[in-house]
Amino acid sequence: MNAIDREFAELRQVIPPQQPLVQALVDDYRDRQPLRGITALLIQHQLGNHVFQTQALIDLGLDARKIYWIDIPYTSTPAVRDALMALGIPADNLFTHQLKLFDCYATEQRRRVHAVAQHFIENPPDKLLVLDDGSYFLESIVCFERKIPQVAIVEQTTRGLIKIDENAALRHEAEQVPIINVAGSAPKKYLEPPFIAKAICHALMKKLADRYSAPHQQQCLVLGYGAIGRHVAQFIWKQLNFSLGHIRVYDPAFKGEHSCSFPLWDKRDLRARFDLVVGCSGRASFGVGDFVHLNDGAILASASSGSVELSRRDFIELAATSHDDDIWIDRASLNESNIHSDIPMHFPNRAVTFLNGGFPVNFAGNINCLPARYIQQTVAMMVRAAIQAVVADRGGVIPLDEGFCKQLEIDFRKLLGEQASILD
Repeated sequence: MNAIDREFAELRQVIPPQQPLVQALVDDYRDRQPLRGITALLIQHQLGNHVFQTQALIDLGLDARKIYWIDIPYTSTPAVRDALMALGIPADNLFTHQLKLFDCYATEQRRRVHAVAQHFIENPPDKLLVLDDGSYFLESIVCFERKIPQVAIVEQTTRGLIKIDENAALRHEAEQVPIINVAGSAPKKYLEPPFIAKAICHALMKKLADRYSAPHQQQCLVLGYGAIGRHVAQFIWKQLNFSLGHIRVYDPAFKGEHSCSFPLWDKRDLRARFDLVVGCSGRASFGVGDFVHLNDGAILASASSGSVELSRRDFIELAATSHDDDIWIDRASLNESNIHSDIPMHFPNRAVTFLNGGFPVNFAGNINCLPARYIQQTVAMMVRAAIQAVVADRGGVIPLDEGFCKQLEIDFRKLLGEQASILD
């Protein structure tokens, strides 16, 4: 086991301290206090790194009493909330989910964001900064005729950009509001994925290590072959010991030539059967009708944000359609209050399992899913994007500052030293 893998394997579940890249950014801007007078809504995870991210925002002028937080249910962490309140955020400003395992995740998130958006419509702040994790706020404000006068958004996820691209109403609204595009920035594409992939792979190792007595005989499908999917496919081959020829890849972005080392999955091939499906595309890439491609005992694991990847909600609704057919969920031993529970589903002639409730497998309710030093570059991007957002003078999706991105890569590689080779 190399040094980086050892850090992931021995990861401590404590709130991490401030990190050098973020501290350097704060030191550069502290005297200017660029976030003074701003009200902030964070639709964000509650992981250890979000504590030092929040501390950085406060150090740059944000008043903790004007920070509002809607959690992401599958990473909502009491210890992190305690740490956020210790920074001065009022308990009433932290909106904690009540989601249960079979509730509709998207509907519940929209409902919660709607309530907070309506509050700001009725009580508009001088300027509202939104740090978003899936275009939830944009989805919400298109539903209101009245608008919040001054809004600036930072979008962290590819899923959020996909939503904007696929929805005309969101595209129209996005033209009116500055949206700093962290998800599409070079550091987000190249400096983060190797470490997110490692977190996913370590989570898969814990979940799958004892499930396959003869992994070289198993069939695997990896959906999406981007920055995360490439790492995950390699891991399944080299660490889980699946045979190279038994790992299929599907990516709708492939047009003609591609650089994939694994055989491709033809969705029209009804003979293809899989024992493991891992979704890394950020889109709804495996639908309810695709259960015919699963072997008995198959495992489905999401490795992208949200719950859309493996059509979680569609599968649950299909199982609830009738008590008389042969598609059902075995609820006998399930704790439905725990959204991280594995979901056992039965289909005609086969039973399958959704790992971690169908939510991303690397987010299992822990304080940390990877060491803070390997996620500090993302925190630095979010903080720098917040500074850029509040001074933006036009609407639309705006790239994260290119000069900052280039310098961030130089500084991050320097901090990693010899370990920077993982980025290549």
